[in-house]
Amino acid sequence: MGSQVVASGGSGPRAQRRPGRRGPSRDAGRDRFGYLLLAPQTLGLLLIGAVAIGGMIELSFMKVNVLAGTRTFVGLDNYARILSDPDMGVILFNTFFFVGLLSVAGTIVSLGLAILLNQKLPGINVFRAAIFIPALITTVAWTLVWRFILQPQGLMDSLTATVDAGPFPWLRGGWLTLIVFAVIQLTKNVGINVMIFLAALQGVREDLIDAGRVDGAGRWTTFRHIVLPQISPAILMVFMLMVAGSFKVFELVLLLTNGGPGVQTTVLAFEIFRQAFRLNDLGYAAALSVLLFSLVLAASAIIWLSRRRLVFHETN
Repeated sequence: MGSQVVASGGSGPRAQRRPGRRGPSRDAGRDRFGYLLLAPQTLGLLLIGAVAIGGMIELSFMKVNVLAGTRTFVGLDNYARILSDPDMGVILFNTFFFVGLLSVAGTIVSLGLAILLNQKLPGINVFRAAIFIPALITTVAWTLVWRFILQPQGLMDSLTATVDAGPFPWLRGGWLTLIVFAVIQLTKNVGINVMIFLAALQGVREDLIDAGRVDGAGRWTTFRHIVLPQISPAILMVFMLMVAGSFKVFELVLLLTNGGPGVQTTVLAFEIFRQAFRLNDLGYAAALSVLLFSLVLAASAIIWLSRRRLVFHETN
C-alpha cells in the first residue's frame, strides 16, 4: 500500500510534474521569442518618435525666417510668449472644454450603444454595421456634410423651427459651437469605440451573470457589480484614446469656423497650424507643439497611473 501511494500520490520529483504543463524554461523561451518579434517595429517607432520630438524641441528655441531660410537662437522667448499671449487663455479653455466634453460623452454614448447592440435579436448585425459606417468616411467629407446641415436656414434650423425654436448660432462661436464640434467628432468615431465595447461585452462570463440572477440581482446591480468590472479595461482604453485624440482635432475648426470669430472657437491644435502655415512663425508653433505634447503626455500618464483603482484586478 505504501509503495503504491508513493508511486501514485506524487511525492517523487517525476510524479510532481503534471503532463501538459509547460516548464519555466519553455515559457521564458516563448517570451523571448515574442519580444524579438516586437523589437524591430518598437525600436523603429521609438527612434522616429525621438528624432521628431527632438527636432520639434530644438525648433522651439529658434526664431525662423522662412523667406531667408535662417534660424536664430532665442532661448525661451517662444515659451515666454505663450505665457504673455492674451488669446492663450481662451484657446486653452476651448481645448480643455472640448477634450473633457468629447471624452466623457463619447465614452458614455459608445458604451450605451454597445449595450443596446449586444442584444441577441434578428438582424442586429445590420445595426452594428450601420453605426460603424461613419468611421469609414474621411473626416473632411463628414465635416462638410455637417457644415451643410448647420448652415443658416439649413436642415438643422428647419428641424428646430418645427418646434418653434431657433434659429441657433450653431457655428458663430461660444460654448454652443464647441458642443457642435464634440457632437460631430463623436458621431464620426463612435463606431470604432462601440466595436471595442462590443468585444468586451461579449467576453463577459455568462456563469457570473447567471449566478447573480440566481441571487436575486436586478439588471442594474448585475451591470454595476458583474459586467462593469469585467469590461473596465476596455472603458479605460477607450477613454484614454478619446482624450489623446481630442487634443489633436483641428479639421473641424478649419472647415467649419476657421477659428473665428476671433479665437472663440480656436483650439490648441488649430493654433499650431495657424502659426506654422499661415503666419510662418515656425518657432512659436513648435513651442505650442511642445505644450500640446506635454498636455497629452500628462493626461495619458494620469489616466494610466489611475488604472489600479479603476480597472478590475489590475495589479501591474
